[in-house]
Amino acid sequence: MRRLFVLLLLGSALAGCGSIAVEPEPLPPPPPAKADYDLAVFSVDFDPALQGNRLPVSSSYAVLAAVENRGTLTAYNVTVAAQLDDQASKKHMLDGTQTIKELLPGEIKVVRIEPRNTLPAVPATYLLTVQVRPLPNETIVSNNSRAYKISVAP
Repeated sequence: MRRLFVLLLLGSALAGCGSIAVEPEPLPPPPPAKADYDLAVFSVDFDPALQGNRLPVSSSYAVLAAVENRGTLTAYNVTVAAQLDDQASKKHMLDGTQTIKELLPGEIKVVRIEPRNTLPAVPATYLLTVQVRPLPNETIVSNNSRAYKISVAP
């Protein structure tokens, strides 16, 4: 099984925090018809895995994104990106990308992205956005991203 993994998240500095809650944003409705190119973020998970809707306190985190090719043509050089933004200050905190070389119609691959930096261990609310960058000629882009609210409490 081919595995690729996607993005980011907090860092070793969060080891002193007591609670990290994760809430998914609503999903868009499914597209009405098939298209030549239609990439979708099928699901998102975390490493270490969620416990209910909470991330366990850890010295490092990674985001795992399952990307699906819902189109009728093979997609090449698919870029999956994730970024973490502080919701209060609107400040960009962390980001990362991975590339899937080839994704056949109907195929799902998982990518992993780990943070390049760490965040300060302070209570805050973040928005994690995981996105498959649209391909040229991709017409259905409403399913190309998923967002999660991440609340860090003391």
